[in-house]
Amino acid sequence: MSTIAVVVPIYQAQPTELEQFSLRHSLAQLKPGRTVLFAGPEGLDFSWYAANFAGATLTAFEPECFGSIKGYNRLLMSKAFYERFAPHEFMLILQTDAILLRDELDDWTTRPFDYVGAPWPDGVEIMVNLDRFADGLGGKKVKVHVGNGGLSLRRNRACIDLLAEFPQAIDFFLRSGSSEDLFFSIMGSLSQHFLIPNEIVASRFALELKPDHYHRINAQRPPMGGHAWWKYQPDFWLALLGDQAKTIAPLVAR
Repeated sequence: MSTIAVVVPIYQAQPTELEQFSLRHSLAQLKPGRTVLFAGPEGLDFSWYAANFAGATLTAFEPECFGSIKGYNRLLMSKAFYERFAPHEFMLILQTDAILLRDELDDWTTRPFDYVGAPWPDGVEIMVNLDRFADGLGGKKVKVHVGNGGLSLRRNRACIDLLAEFPQAIDFFLRSGSSEDLFFSIMGSLSQHFLIPNEIVASRFALELKPDHYHRINAQRPPMGGHAWWKYQPDFWLALLGDQAKTIAPLVAR
């Protein structure tokens, strides 16, 4: 069994044109032999994916897990999701609006981190007053700068353990409508064992917000990939795509 499963969440029978480009480009960057698994709702017409990606298979979950953002967050904050992929030590979440520029997964899996995602430059701050931090003194203020889940590398066993470590937090994040990646970032920073890199290290893995800012910090070395690339500073990403940018730029400009 391979160490890494590249998991592509899907929810519709055929991706948009930009998503199709992202998928084709990203999967072409993977080293030979990588395990690629599509995760989607039971009953989804999978024929487009099967026709376009040799050997593609669907790992199916209940349809409500992909019917809304809330359902998706619930899925990715469930122990059952990570147990499904537990034969692999790591999972790379590659959403259809993410793009890979190159495959450096072998390097990232040798590092001690349990979760790596693109940084949030301005940080996200919340007050935590639950589980073992419910001390009656108003809780603990936590600010994090790393965690975007659209292109993220996760150690499956560590994610399962973090969910078990903070059961009250799962309920809070789900009821409040917070994203699943914020759970892993906030509660991961408070964990006894869960390891997340700082924002500069994370920026070498992936970017989303203010990519040119981190590009300067990293001496113009592009990250391994990015999320929501046509939404935030698309010209930054088009410049990295070389000749392919000419054909895809009109779609981005729509």
